[in-house]
Amino acid sequence: MVRVALNVPKLADIPLNVLDLAWRGHGQTNADAVRGSVALAGRAEELGYGRYWFAEHHGMPGVASSAPAVLIGAVAAATSTLRVGSGGVMLPNHAPLVVAEQFGTLKALYGDRIDLGIGRAPGTDGATALALRRTQEGLDASAFPRELQDLLGFFHGGMAPNNPMSRLLAVPGLGDAPEVWLLGSSGYSAQLAGMLGLPFAFAHHFAGEGTEQALALYRQSFEASEFLEKPHSMIAVNVIADASPEAVRAEMLPGAITFIRMRQGLKPEPVSVEEALAYPFSPVEQEFIAHRNARQAIGTPDEVRARLEQLLAATEVDELMIQPAGATPAGRAHTLELLAAPPVD
Repeated sequence: MVRVALNVPKLADIPLNVLDLAWRGHGQTNADAVRGSVALAGRAEELGYGRYWFAEHHGMPGVASSAPAVLIGAVAAATSTLRVGSGGVMLPNHAPLVVAEQFGTLKALYGDRIDLGIGRAPGTDGATALALRRTQEGLDASAFPRELQDLLGFFHGGMAPNNPMSRLLAVPGLGDAPEVWLLGSSGYSAQLAGMLGLPFAFAHHFAGEGTEQALALYRQSFEASEFLEKPHSMIAVNVIADASPEAVRAEMLPGAITFIRMRQGLKPEPVSVEEALAYPFSPVEQEFIAHRNARQAIGTPDEVRARLEQLLAATEVDELMIQPAGATPAGRAHTLELLAAPPVD
């Protein structure tokens, strides 16, 4: 059945948020990367963005966001109105009690500004996931719904008496619940978010071909809960904006090369803009990049806004999360500035 849109959201009227991976660019240190994220979050707050989330990744030389809770604390301490959260914490990597205590502490420190986005995938290789969890228990995908329910129980209570976790107390945690989102890149997470009555964020920035189908499943399966009365959704989109097409290309190509090398099973160091501009892309690589960027928003400000408007019309989401995907700190900040500025008629 085709879903008829009666009130299609417009870019000017929808909340805009930011997804950050604490990128470490060529020639930068990890200290540069995390301090740059704190600075970018401050700029995002000045520009009026609503949420600022960190994604959990491990073992990637160019990504310094392996500890979202720590980065959330740093950004929350440096801002005053921005909602700060995880996009997400990968639950298979952590015992639910640990996550509840960490985010309960963040909520106790910073009040209603804390979001907890939860993901089902480990976000890393199996060996790293096992090193993080130190047990096979919980790593299997079939354990995710139970562990998610345990996590919610640590925050809100109400666990079944026969659940061994019901005897434990999260301090801080119980009564210090952040706003919980379920993240996903498939129909499985979409349906689970719907059945639990949680807000749902879809990873369009790396799974763009299944976006509409997943959101439809979320809405069809949604049941009102103590968290939400009606579905509430968001998608993340890779965005690079600049008035100069040459600048867009320079900001985009280093990440494209890194992604190509990751798909080859490598863990590449960050690529410089100069190396990227001189790189001899094969026809297959060029096609891969074009396909990867086809449903993202990369180009001049007008092109970016047009693509985002198209995505909003197709998905009817309630919020939009921008992943500024440029290779340089200045480029990422410029993207956020251009998108936040009103369009010139």
